[in-house]
Amino acid sequence: MTSSKVTIKDIARELGVSIATVSRALNNSHEIHPETKQNILDKANEMRYKPNIQARNLLKRRSNMIGVVVPEFVTFFFPEIIIGIQEVVNKEGFQVLICQSNESSTLERKNIEMLEESMVEGLIVSVAKDTNNLDLFRRLIQERMPLVFVNRVLPELNANHVVIDDRKWAFKVVEHLIKCGYRNIAHLAGNEHLSVTKQRLQGYLDALTAYNLPVKEHLIMHVGVQQDRAKVGVDYLLSLREKPDAIFAVNDPVAVGCILELKKRSYKVPEDIAVAGFSESPIGRVMELTSVYQPTFEIGKIAAEKLLRQIKNYDLTPETVTLDAKLNIRASTIPPHKKRQ
Repeated sequence: MTSSKVTIKDIARELGVSIATVSRALNNSHEIHPETKQNILDKANEMRYKPNIQARNLLKRRSNMIGVVVPEFVTFFFPEIIIGIQEVVNKEGFQVLICQSNESSTLERKNIEMLEESMVEGLIVSVAKDTNNLDLFRRLIQERMPLVFVNRVLPELNANHVVIDDRKWAFKVVEHLIKCGYRNIAHLAGNEHLSVTKQRLQGYLDALTAYNLPVKEHLIMHVGVQQDRAKVGVDYLLSLREKPDAIFAVNDPVAVGCILELKKRSYKVPEDIAVAGFSESPIGRVMELTSVYQPTFEIGKIAAEKLLRQIKNYDLTPETVTLDAKLNIRASTIPPHKKRQ
């Protein structure tokens, strides 16, 4: 390869790093680890890379762009977070490039790599249900890319996280069901590796233990986070000899799906089986679903503020911000005799 043909893409390929990382190193950016920068400079020298002066001058300028990657736009939840992000960053002169992973780990990776190549100055991410991109996120952190996770986070990473206390609020949902008189409470959980799934399952278990109710493993089923997955859960629960008297679903889409599936089979909610959700939705409110309201707009605002601070000073210690929530009790869980009272 002759020196005249060597590009930053060639250097990136040789080292197995992103084009954006090579660009930052060649432009002496503070947003990259010194060791990584030196490796890139050494490789560029070895390959006799000669920069295009005009392109180099362009790369020295800030992009004033941040990237946002979320799992879906189907529900209101993530769009409201994005509105909160834009409220903050637009005032600071930043534009937002928004991508959805469509709950795909592969598309999540492609989205992030595309945003890197677009030279975004930082990323806000809520991971896909089947994400296996821990290596990618670790590389971003090593390369000093400002990064904030929201809602669905990766606790094992030393990064900024903005969440609610899912365990605490799942406990409150199940405690409410117990106080309403339900004793055979099922839990339709999300994808097993997701942080929200683990925390909400633990809250469910905590509540049963606190009220001296037995944990019945056959009443716990991991179905996922999308509405169409409720059918699998309802089919299973109704096949049991001892059917549950209440269902705590991992989120509102699954809870809404449960109500629709139960009604198809002529079960009344809550007379026959009560249903509670999480992450309150407009359709859930219409269906009188008991659920946990999360401050989505505030989540977006705080995530954006954390990211802007990290862009200005990458060496700030990452932290987890835990916001409050609220349990909204509605008709889907209130027994008829309690309504009369």
